[in-house]
Amino acid sequence: MIEDHFTTMSGRDVTLRIYSEHACIDQCDHAMISLKSMRWDEIRYGLEYDLDIFMIVAVIRFQHGGHGEQGPQHLQYIGNARQETATDSDFVSGQKIIAHEYFHNWTADHVTCRDWFQLTLRG
Repeated sequence: MIEDHFTTMSGRDVTLRIYSEHACIDQCDHAMISLKSMRWDEIRYGLEYDLDIFMIVAVIRFQHGGHGEQGPQHLQYIGNARQETATDSDFVSGQKIIAHEYFHNWTADHVTCRDWFQLTLRG
């Protein structure tokens, strides 16, 4: 686990945690930096994160790219995110997944549904 903190626009402290398998934890620093872009949602939309903790569980094999909800967010391991060997594409891919799953806090699953019928398929 790595841990950091984020201060919301109202001054509230939010604990940020990313859990991963031991062999991959050294690749989570960029994910933590990407998560702190929650500031953009505050500035752009006035959406302040409303819980005291935000957790990501990064796993090597996950059925989907991610699963965003309030509570632990589950993300598929994003490949190489080591500063020494990652490409720009590796970092951008990770940023997109984290931003997409974080935004589910405000939009539920509507972000990924093609139409309203797909809501019935969500378990």
